Amino acid sequence: MVTVAFLGSHTLGVRCLERLHEHPDVDVEVIVTYRADSDRWWEGSVRERANELGYENVLPIDSEREVLDHPVDYLISVYYPNILGPELLNHPDQAPINLHQAELPRYRGSNVFSHSIMNARKDDYWKHGTTMHFMAEDVDAGDIIDRRFVEIDDDDTARSLYERTREASEALFEDMLPHIVSGDVMEMGTPQSEFGGERYFYTKDSLNDVKQVDPEELGDPDDVELYDRIRAVDFPPFEPAYTELNGRRIYLTKTGYSRE
Repeated sequence: MVTVAFLGSHTLGVRCLERLHEHPDVDVEVIVTYRADSDRWWEGSVRERANELGYENVLPIDSEREVLDHPVDYLISVYYPNILGPELLNHPDQAPINLHQAELPRYRGSNVFSHSIMNARKDDYWKHGTTMHFMAEDVDAGDIIDRRFVEIDDDDTARSLYERTREASEALFEDMLPHIVSGDVMEMGTPQSEFGGERYFYTKDSLNDVKQVDPEELGDPDDVELYDRIRAVDFPPFEPAYTELNGRRIYLTKTGYSRE
């Protein structure tokens, strides 16, 4: 029996927890996720699903250190918001593993869907990835286990790219789970230094100056850079790109937006 500490959130976190629960040779010893009263924009709750499945050791994020009280073979992270310190990373007997919603080593950090769209045309790189990797102390820097890719379409928004990537991530997790259980995964890591291509790192505030559009920028219908920028920040329910005219904020979005 393989034992796991699962740290996660979002719809993808729910799906991965379900896959772990269904596997006859996996025992999820402890789960760490958001509190029940936490705001969330995504569908599904890891906490609620864990309760439905009968798990008792479900911790809030601010109690993550209690994972150290549970001996486990693997620590598996899926959309977990905190950066883990060395004590937690070194806790599992086998390895800490993360499912990162972008191609490594190309995109580390945050806002990966938006930047992948904004960079696609200038880099002539029209695909977005998802990566399972071993965790290291540096963010998103551990050895790569495996990756999957989806195409970036010319009319994609950040939200539509997010949804397709989630599906690819579920498939990647399902494919890799037997290797985790067998232990074969420990021989599957490839250092990121062996991969070529562009490398980007973005912080959580990397879109702060992207959303406001000067009205004068809207005069050129052939401005594909602006077109890409607008759809790259179109991610309901968050505020999209906008311009301001006569004191009014006018939203620039394919999918619609209401501040209420």
